[in-house]
Amino acid sequence: MKKYLMVLSVLISAVCQAQNCAHTSLSKNLDFTISVKRFKVNNRNIDSCKITVEVKHKLSPKKQIINFSSGYMFSNDFTDCKDVRSYITGIGKNAEVLDNAYGDFIVADFNFDGKEDFAVKNDSGGNGGPFYNYYLQDTKGIFVLDSFLTNTMIYFPSIIDKKHKTLVTLVHANAVSVSESTYQFTFETGKWKEIKNRIIKN
Repeated sequence: MKKYLMVLSVLISAVCQAQNCAHTSLSKNLDFTISVKRFKVNNRNIDSCKITVEVKHKLSPKKQIINFSSGYMFSNDFTDCKDVRSYITGIGKNAEVLDNAYGDFIVADFNFDGKEDFAVKNDSGGNGGPFYNYYLQDTKGIFVLDSFLTNTMIYFPSIIDKKHKTLVTLVHANAVSVSESTYQFTFETGKWKEIKNRIIKN
């Protein structure tokens, strides 16, 4: 009976915090709505939040809904609808970057095919900064999770080099140096590869 009451008490004290942000100025062709449900149990955040991204086309009824469960999120993540960035329209493009965090949601052309893609934070990360899910737009206008960028590059690129079709991440390696990794997309193979990795002293 005591065990049952303890479980019931935990369930009753569970609190769900939700954020809903509509973004109509991050893309020329698309509108986005990001919904986040964060659960607290006994005033402690559970390591997983439910994140939903709804993508709507401005000139058609076409839409796509993407759901995923995040890793650990700090309490200040997904609390400010203005914590977004667009390399397409320029919204927030020059906002200050602290601790390698580029925002909760970013619109850019990551694979240099002229189509708008987006990245959404999936974990607050550690000293290197947060981790992101990367969704690239295919030829039919459908957003597909890019496993290489999501699971291998992980961090948001400090440099998006359209000329050389490369993404460059700069991540703390230790107290006195950073790790620079360069990734390149090859249209012939349709695949990414890491072409350079080096340690730079501060």
